[in-house]
Amino acid sequence: MNPVNTKPYQLPADATWFVTGCSSGIGRAIAELVVSKPGQRLVATARNPSSLSYLADDNDAILKLALDVTSRTSVEKAFKAAADHFKEFHIDVLVNNAGYELAGDTEATTEDEMHDQLETNFFGTVRVATNATRVMRQSKDHRGGVIFNISSLAGVAAFPGQAFYHASKFAVEGWSESFARELHPDWNINFCIVEPGGVKTEFERGSKRYTGVHEDYDGADMPGRQLAAWVKKGLAAGAGVPPSAVAEVLYLVASRNDKVPLWLPLTSTAGQLIKMKLQARLENLEEVKELTPIDKK
Repeated sequence: MNPVNTKPYQLPADATWFVTGCSSGIGRAIAELVVSKPGQRLVATARNPSSLSYLADDNDAILKLALDVTSRTSVEKAFKAAADHFKEFHIDVLVNNAGYELAGDTEATTEDEMHDQLETNFFGTVRVATNATRVMRQSKDHRGGVIFNISSLAGVAAFPGQAFYHASKFAVEGWSESFARELHPDWNINFCIVEPGGVKTEFERGSKRYTGVHEDYDGADMPGRQLAAWVKKGLAAGAGVPPSAVAEVLYLVASRNDKVPLWLPLTSTAGQLIKMKLQARLENLEEVKELTPIDKK
């Protein structure tokens, strides 16, 4: 198996950050943190640029752009606009954050709903990341960069009631790992798959959509309904970390002059549940080991 880049990464003093989904939550927290750092430059994007009014209009180090990750044309226009705005344009850090969660019963999900979920969370991530990779690898001085693809605990462990959200994040994980192994080490491009657990954002209100209700899955004793009730209770109790905490960790990873991890679980809950998932896979290997060596027959 080809290794991923293991060289230490050094964030330039004049680094340019390209961040998607900056209207709220993690994207906004990253944008606010970057502009607070001397010398750092920011390309902040959102579907609706008016949602970026919290950023200054009179700062040449800040570029606010409209970006719809479901549109190839929109993505390409945003990268061209960034290149036109910044002299000697280079992307040093991409934070691929745009996305939403589709929750509800699998059998009630429409074709449009399932396709829209994958189009935004997966294909949108791919479009932005490949454009950023092109910019990074074409740098003459092998300046490289860091690509943070925001996955989730939901990209590793699956729970009832959000099957297509899981599908989109599992896809982000697999694609990111594979693509990271395609890149030449001399390009110095580092992928980091970010796996947050509970984060206190507007996700439950602004970035969460629901399918219709399927009557056969609507009982209070159904797994999906039980999980939804548990999540609701946790939110009411104030569970989750602030998005600013996630932003601080991403900035630290990009700026600490060290190897960039391929996987980055965030929150102790995410770490614990991912560990449980991996342990379950190992146990499953042992349970079926008598069935697996079919190549020896």
